[in-house]
Amino acid sequence: MLTKAAHNEHIKKGWIIMGRYLRRFPGQLSGVLILIALVQGITVWASTLNANLLDALIQFNMRRFLMTAVFLMVGWIVIALLTYIVVISQTRLIQNIDIAIRQDLTMLIQHKDYETFSERTVGAYVSWFTNDIQMINTQGLTSFFMVTEEIFGTSFALVALWQYHWTLAGTALVLAGLIISVPRVFNRVLNQTNTALTEENEHFVNKTEDVLSGFDFLFAFHALSLITQRIVQSSQVLKQRALNQSKAQTAVQVTGFLGNVIAQVTLMGLSGLLAMRHLVTVGTLSAAGSLAGNVFNNLGNMSNYLGMMRGTRPIFAKYAAAQPAVRTKKDPVSRIFQAPLIALQQVTFKYPQQPIFRDVSLSFQQGQKYLLEGPSGAGKSTLLKIIAGYLTTYTGIVSFEGQNYRAWGQRTLMDQILYLAQTPQVISGSVSDNLQLTKNYSVQEMIHVLQRVGLITAADQGPDFLRQDVGAKGSSLSGGQLQRLALARGLLRGYQILLLDEGTSAVDAATAVQIERDLLTDPTLTLIMISHTPHAETTPLFDHIIQFPVTTSTDSSGITPHE
Repeated sequence: MLTKAAHNEHIKKGWIIMGRYLRRFPGQLSGVLILIALVQGITVWASTLNANLLDALIQFNMRRFLMTAVFLMVGWIVIALLTYIVVISQTRLIQNIDIAIRQDLTMLIQHKDYETFSERTVGAYVSWFTNDIQMINTQGLTSFFMVTEEIFGTSFALVALWQYHWTLAGTALVLAGLIISVPRVFNRVLNQTNTALTEENEHFVNKTEDVLSGFDFLFAFHALSLITQRIVQSSQVLKQRALNQSKAQTAVQVTGFLGNVIAQVTLMGLSGLLAMRHLVTVGTLSAAGSLAGNVFNNLGNMSNYLGMMRGTRPIFAKYAAAQPAVRTKKDPVSRIFQAPLIALQQVTFKYPQQPIFRDVSLSFQQGQKYLLEGPSGAGKSTLLKIIAGYLTTYTGIVSFEGQNYRAWGQRTLMDQILYLAQTPQVISGSVSDNLQLTKNYSVQEMIHVLQRVGLITAADQGPDFLRQDVGAKGSSLSGGQLQRLALARGLLRGYQILLLDEGTSAVDAATAVQIERDLLTDPTLTLIMISHTPHAETTPLFDHIIQFPVTTSTDSSGITPHE
């Protein structure tokens, strides 16, 4: 939970981040701002032509009247053409900024460790790339350009009013300050409601994804109505957050509107008094009306847009707060290669309310094969995740090559140790895509490893299988094929320490025995494998069998040698 001071610092940082994204495209940004200035300059100039039209009419000067009308027509045509170019240019720039934000978000996620990433659900991260980006576009970036437009328009209009009479410009300036300042009283509420809405968008995506992912078992139990119930309930909460945000924004808009009306009437009344005292021409009344509209409509809108821009700061602040802590990685100058390869000393792991296991001491020798047995829920998978470097919130000491895990650093450990879960994951694309990921392996290398895990029986089957699409979440492959594909990924990269969590549970018995025998007879491989249904054909090939949780029947290392 962030303190108030820390929260304010993150909000400030979020504002800075938005400015950095805008400055990342200086050429495009400058071009858009110049176009906006031209449009506003011509718009103000067109407003002054209203005074000339009225003065020419009063003087019955037909030539002046017609020429002014022509200039006015040409001016608005130019404004229309430039506005089209401005909109296209803004859209291009906003989309480029969106791409930059998404790229940076992926880099942020890429540098998270396992536990930090798991603090949020996948749905929450999806919301970052969809709902948050949409809010940044509509309330942040679009509002920024609108505020810029209002600043240019107001500045040019004030200069034009000064040319008619200094009191008009002075009065407009005072009223402008009031219109901008008064809506700031809603800043705090606006920030709170925007933060609540973006957080609820995350929750809504999470809850929707959760209930829809359970379609299969809900269908089996005739409980699909639960999908409607859960989504409607979540929608009601989201509705309230959106309503609260709308109330805050509308309060800003109404305040700006009232200030706008009062200011315009005041300025037009002042110009009328000046005209009656012959300090300005009668036509000034028309120009003052138009220019007052430029100034105060702009300022009324500016208050609204500034409020919306401030409302996006919590989103950027959320990204800043989610930056992973920098962890120092140590690459020991002298590594200890003596046995054991991996050792656990008095290791305890627990979730907030529930201990998983306590005071576990185990050691694993290089090149040895270990079978981890025990009842479901005993913590075997958690133990493998600790050994793999995924989980770090344990107590006790875990060491690799005699060096404490915390000195190695999580990413360095994961370059050495591969953990394969019972339910493997894939990305959309071909089998080849899922084997290579960010690497480039030859077709021959990939075919060899596919044969080794039994996904193909002959090399000539390899090219077609490599091109096969795995489908959404691997739907085109069976569970056994997915497990073997995950194993092939690891073998292709030459990992020498392999942690298998029921890694062949979905594979047919004959193929599973073949795969396990291949792994168990590899003298260079250190293997720790969980299995609830070990095969009689391969059990004798294990060097050690560990009954977990560790009991007093084991030796001092916590391991029972296999006879």
